[in-house]
Amino acid sequence: MQEAPNAQHFDADYILVGGGLQNALILLALAERRPQTRVMLFERDQRLGGNHTWSFQAMDLPPSSQDWASRLAEHHWPGYQLYFDKSSRWVEGQYSSLGSEHLERLVQEAAADNPNIQIHTGAEVSRVEAHGIELADGRRLTAQVVVDARGPEHAPRQRGGGYQKFVGLECQLARPAPMNAPILMDTRCRQHDGFRFQYILPFTAERVLIEDTYFSNSPDIDEQALSEDTLEEAKRFGLEIAQVIRTEVGVLPMPSRSTFAPSDSGPINAGYAGGWFNPGTGYSLAAAARLADYLASVAPETVFSDAGWKRLTRTMRTQSRFLAFLNLMMFGMFHGAWRNKLMERFYLVSDRAIHRFFAMEINPVDMWNIMWVGAPWTPKRRLRHAERPDSQSISV
Repeated sequence: MQEAPNAQHFDADYILVGGGLQNALILLALAERRPQTRVMLFERDQRLGGNHTWSFQAMDLPPSSQDWASRLAEHHWPGYQLYFDKSSRWVEGQYSSLGSEHLERLVQEAAADNPNIQIHTGAEVSRVEAHGIELADGRRLTAQVVVDARGPEHAPRQRGGGYQKFVGLECQLARPAPMNAPILMDTRCRQHDGFRFQYILPFTAERVLIEDTYFSNSPDIDEQALSEDTLEEAKRFGLEIAQVIRTEVGVLPMPSRSTFAPSDSGPINAGYAGGWFNPGTGYSLAAAARLADYLASVAPETVFSDAGWKRLTRTMRTQSRFLAFLNLMMFGMFHGAWRNKLMERFYLVSDRAIHRFFAMEINPVDMWNIMWVGAPWTPKRRLRHAERPDSQSISV
């Protein structure tokens, strides 16, 4: 399996190892753009997508992806709110989210409509190579392109930086929520274990996701304690919880040194393990969408030789290094109240710069503004107190 088999002897054009976000997007993109492509996806669990909620801004999806990504979002909002101790602001621009069940449904529908797509759940992959895999039962399969996206547990050990960790409770409410747009960050809570904030997504008037989130130097997480804190914080927002529908727990790496190290010969190490995520947020959808869009734009035999691969990986490398450097400052230099101040100052930059930050499309001007305008050592600008003009605001 070390050498590529003759083209006509491949078992598939693509073998996708792992049934999470990254490979789900690749499958959806290939199904739409290259329906004759033979795709095999292997997931060790019985379900695809895990237990997650992914949120993204419009710019996170490349413009060319609309043909296959238009159905990704389950929920849309025209922007989101941020609250700090001494300031607040509304960030304009479409904000969307999707859950694991929605993602799995899209993938299963794509497979049902295309006999060239095979999905294998409950399938453990024991070995991954450039042009093939070995399953736990000893079977070997080959492909022109292999994408290994098995998750953070297969990533190199993190050195430096910190973690975004959270416990999220999706809740049914006893009465309608007093907000109709997301709160991306509310830091008006007791600060401990790093930088802490609440994150709220109002899916419907009576169903919300509320997360207790930390930018911490430690990956340790106490699910029960954070769940209790989340329920307590819900009262502060006027959320009367009738029932907890689902619990989501996450520890996302925020390294101080970029882990993005793509190979030009395969396999493609994707997702967190391959560094295809935003080090400054821990979010992975923007990077995952770009990889999926690229793979669907070229023939499998030209993935590594096409000039687009060089452009994509060069851009990702530049963005990843700068964002990881920001983590070096946040987790290495700023602690306690200084970290809170750092985050508040960062959100003084423009809406478009914030969107580019999340989308990993930061330009040199953004880098300057983030390092100067968004730094806590700079002269204090006039703090903005802004809410969405037509929103049901809350006062806490």
